[in-house]
Amino acid sequence: MQRTGYAAAALKTAVFAAGLCVFGACSAARLDIIQVGPWEGAKSWKKVAVLPSRAAIPRTWTAIAIIHGQRTSANDTAGIERQKLKARKMAAAAGADGLIMAVEAADSGSQSGVYPEQEVYLSALAVKYIADVSSAPRK
Repeated sequence: MQRTGYAAAALKTAVFAAGLCVFGACSAARLDIIQVGPWEGAKSWKKVAVLPSRAAIPRTWTAIAIIHGQRTSANDTAGIERQKLKARKMAAAAGADGLIMAVEAADSGSQSGVYPEQEVYLSALAVKYIADVSSAPRK
C-alpha cells in the first residue's frame, strides 16, 4: 500500500530524522566527567598539558576530575581523537592544568567461537597544580 499526502510526508520526515539520530550518535563523542576535587575558573583548552603518566607531572598536584569515554571501535581513530579533544576541553572548563589520557581495550567478554570487533575507551585524569605546598611550619 502506498501512502500519499500528509501521511507520506510525515513518514519520510520521521525516517529521515531517525537516520540523522543514528548518524549523530556514531559521530558524537560522549564523555562523562566526575568531579573529585575543587574546580576553578575555566581556561583555554590549549593551555591544558597532555601528560603521558603521573610520573610526568612537573609539580605537586591534585586530581580534580575523572573523565570516561564511551566504547568505540579500535579502528575508529578519528572518533578516538574527537574524544581526546573533548576531554581536554572538559578539563579546561574545570580549570585543570594537565590531563593524563589513556586509551584502553574494553573487555569484550568470553564468547566461544565469536570474535567481536575490538573496542577501546578513553580514560583520563584532570589535575590541578598546587601552589606553595609545605608541611614545615611557617616562621
